[in-house]
Amino acid sequence: MRILVDTNILFSALVFPRSKPSRALLYIADNHEIVLCDRNIAELRDISDGKRQSISRMPKCCWQRCPMS
Repeated sequence: MRILVDTNILFSALVFPRSKPSRALLYIADNHEIVLCDRNIAELRDISDGKRQSISRMPKCCWQRCPMS
């Protein structure tokens, strides 16, 4: 079966590798065919760029240990 994965699931799986979205994505990858379109990838880039920008605007004490910094 071909499955189009929502961008929120992709982002959550990348940021939280032990989360339910991550486990679901791994299950889908093992048992089905994941379909990604250009729109998903562009949205994922926009989300990740926005997260990085918002982290960089926070005081250093808040993001020192953040894995995305």
